[in-house]
Amino acid sequence: MGPLTYKTLNPAIKNEVLNHLISVREIKKMQIQNFFYERYGDVNVLSKNPLVVQSLPRFSNAFKAGGFDDPSYKQVDTYYGPLLEHFLRQYGYNNIFLVDLDGNVVFGVKRDVYIGTNLKTGEYASFTIGDVFKEGLNNIKFSDLTWCEEAKDFILMASVPVYDLTNKLLGVIIVEVPYSRIDVFLSQRDGLGDTGEIYIVGDDHFMRSKSRFLSQNTILKLEINTEATKDAFRGNTDVRIVKDYRNIPVVSAYTQLDNLRDVTWVLLVEIDVKEAFYPVLDLNTKLIIISSAIAVITVVYLYFTLRNRRTENIPLEPL
Repeated sequence: MGPLTYKTLNPAIKNEVLNHLISVREIKKMQIQNFFYERYGDVNVLSKNPLVVQSLPRFSNAFKAGGFDDPSYKQVDTYYGPLLEHFLRQYGYNNIFLVDLDGNVVFGVKRDVYIGTNLKTGEYASFTIGDVFKEGLNNIKFSDLTWCEEAKDFILMASVPVYDLTNKLLGVIIVEVPYSRIDVFLSQRDGLGDTGEIYIVGDDHFMRSKSRFLSQNTILKLEINTEATKDAFRGNTDVRIVKDYRNIPVVSAYTQLDNLRDVTWVLLVEIDVKEAFYPVLDLNTKLIIISSAIAVITVVYLYFTLRNRRTENIPLEPL
């Protein structure tokens, strides 16, 4: 009965663990992909908003006329600034910039180092903001994660061209999307026990999320070259036992995140093998204990039964 019970329940318990990891993986994949789809829609709608279309050339003209201290610029800022700040709060962005065709950052809801610089020829032309500006003149462009010194956190930058009613290109609008908007999906680890972890790896094989097990920041710093990540970047989706970046055996459910436009990421949902298959080991242990107890009781019973029969000289009945 013991071996039969183990043989029957063992695959069922393991399949339950694997199916749970697959379910979590698919839920997180959908959440992250939907987040990007929504951000694409947000910035596209924002670029077509009449407020943005009207304000960008006015900010540009006032900036070129006398800079940020010019009365005409302050007048434009007084009117449009609070309205653009409303968009910042509404969409949950870290910052919003307006950049004219010449590359001048003529407005920012929050004043930081980019304000007043030129993204074509200035010191930030080769930075992430300069890259998304150049790409954003033609189409919606999303950056990979990058560090924001003002926010003291990682952000995604997105840019999109701004056209007037005659379809004339006016410049671009650039928004900063805080990393915390993505981290909230990864930090929800319900049902993954004490060793479960959900994380993202970029196509350079560096983490795009924080490690649950390491105290230091791992975003863009910890390189991951496990069998799971390599297989995921080959376009495969699977669940299997591998060694993770800590060199610990885990059950890993991995997949590539599809249609993120400008970034290539893979998603991994993992839990240590010992914890994942603990119910199997627990079942095996209990069956061994029960079988051993039954064997001991049987042996003791037979021993005393045989001894009593021999003492009483009672012949054993044939089986």
